[in-house]
Amino acid sequence: MIDQLDFFDRNHPLEQDAATLRHLLAQHDWLLRDDIGRTLGWEVRRVRATAEHLGADVVRGQKGYKLTAKLTRDDLAVAQQAADGAISQGAKQTAYGVALLRHIHAIVG
Repeated sequence: MIDQLDFFDRNHPLEQDAATLRHLLAQHDWLLRDDIGRTLGWEVRRVRATAEHLGADVVRGQKGYKLTAKLTRDDLAVAQQAADGAISQGAKQTAYGVALLRHIHAIVG
């Protein structure tokens, strides 16, 4: 089986990656995931995992990634869309989980 965490360099803990990404985003406006990966020499999965680790401190939306603290009024529609998308995805995942548990329960009894 493939270890899903193999893309992390064990010498650089997630907190260090988070600080690195936060520093990069502090110097820019919106950055695309691929641009972040190229700049930092990271795989896309590492960028995504690090941004997810930063939680709501980073907007992850259609325009890319941006520190929430740097949002302007012009960014609010994109940030709202990112929030709505996350909530929708969470609802879909919850519905899937509940349905799967019902199937399991029907099989196991």
